[in-house]
Amino acid sequence: MTTSIEPPDGRQPPDWALDLANEELDEPRAATDVTARAWRLVREAEEREHERHDEYDDPDQGGEA
Repeated sequence: MTTSIEPPDGRQPPDWALDLANEELDEPRAATDVTARAWRLVREAEEREHERHDEYDDPDQGGEA
C-alpha cells in the first residue's frame, strides 16, 4: 500500500516529521509507513510555506495577482 517517496539519496525526514508521523499513524505501523508519512508532512509544510510567501507577493512587483 505504501509508495516510497523518499529522496533517492536515502536521507531521512526531519525528526519533527518522524515524530508527528508516529503520533498520527495507528499501531502497528511499519517503519516504511512512518517514513513515507513523514516525507508527505515535509512536502505539505513546504507547500504551505510557499503559498504563505506567495500571499504577500506584490502584484506590482511581478508577484501573484
